[in-house]
Amino acid sequence: MHKIVLFVIILMFAQPTLASLKKCVDDGGMFHYYTHIMPPECQNKTTVEMNKRGVVIRTHAAENKPDIVADSVQNEIDTQQQIEEKRRDAVLLNTYTSEEEINWALGRNVEPIELAIAGIEMRLEIARNQLQILQRQADEAEKTGNPTLTSIQQDMIPVKRDVTQLENELKRNHARIGSLKEKFAADRKRFQALKAQKL
Repeated sequence: MHKIVLFVIILMFAQPTLASLKKCVDDGGMFHYYTHIMPPECQNKTTVEMNKRGVVIRTHAAENKPDIVADSVQNEIDTQQQIEEKRRDAVLLNTYTSEEEINWALGRNVEPIELAIAGIEMRLEIARNQLQILQRQADEAEKTGNPTLTSIQQDMIPVKRDVTQLENELKRNHARIGSLKEKFAADRKRFQALKAQKL
C-alpha cells in the first residue's frame, strides 16, 4: 500500500516536468523541436504543440511583432501630423483675416530679397565686365608674347571666383523667392478651405 501511495506522489510531482513537445518550420523548411526554450529559428513562426503520442493539441499562430511595432509607430506619426496640422491651421486663421493680407505678407517677405537680387546683379555685371577686359588683355598678351600674360592670368583668378559666387548667390535668392511663393500659395489655398468650412 505504501508503495502505491509513494508511486502516486512521485507521479504527481513528475507530471509538471513532462512538458509537451513543440515544433516549428524555419524559413528554409527545416523542422525544429523543443520543449521549454524556443530556438531562435522559431521566433515569429507558427508553432505546433504535441502530446507525448505526437498528436497535435494546439497551434500557436505566429506573432508578427515587427508589423505591430511598425503600425504603432505609424499611428504615432499620423497623430503627430494631425496635431501639427491643427496647430498650423490655428496659426493661419489667427494671423490672417483675408486673402489680401496673405498676398501683402508675401510681398513684404519677397521685397528685401528682390532688393538683394538687384544689388547682386549690379555687382555681377561689374565683375563680368572686369573679367572680359582681363580676358581681352590676356588674349592680346598671348598673341604678342607679352610677359605680362602670367600677371593678367593671376588677376583673373579672384575675379572669376567673384563671378561664380555672385551667380550662385543670385540662384539662391531666386530659389528663396520661389519657395516663398509656393509657401504662401499653399497658405492661401488652405485659408480658403478653412474659411469655406466655417460657412
